[in-house]
Amino acid sequence: MSQWFEGWSEPDIVTLRFGPVWVPSALTGRTVFDDDERGAFWDAVTDAALRSSGAGRALFETAASERRWLFDEFALDGRPIVSGLLAVTRLLERLSVEARDDVRLGIGRVGASVARARGPFGRRITTEDEQTLILVDELLRTSAETLEDNPLNSGAAI
Repeated sequence: MSQWFEGWSEPDIVTLRFGPVWVPSALTGRTVFDDDERGAFWDAVTDAALRSSGAGRALFETAASERRWLFDEFALDGRPIVSGLLAVTRLLERLSVEARDDVRLGIGRVGASVARARGPFGRRITTEDEQTLILVDELLRTSAETLEDNPLNSGAAI
């Protein structure tokens, strides 16, 4: 795939490659997409690749190169959405902070772009999809980031 993922197993790389696909799956509640949904996804992946650098760009370029089979393999994967996103999060923990942020930001861009395409006139994200994207963003936070942001760990008196 690239230097960013050297030493990773093929199943790990496939799981990471599925990361952006789990977002539209979370938005639609399905693992099989129609042509319009696939088109919106590929437009979003192209945009995310152009806006990303390093690990994010490598991920999206690889996903695009596997365009012919990515959705078929995703449908056969069988993991529930939350399990898949948590598996992606475990893989993100193996990357540097900069690489992890780049990949996660790109996945978020894909989600926002697909959600916008689903919204009114293809220009706005519905409230329901916005809430789903917030949940996806939380699921993609590593355990260290969640621990860091936990108010119970604050030195302030409660």
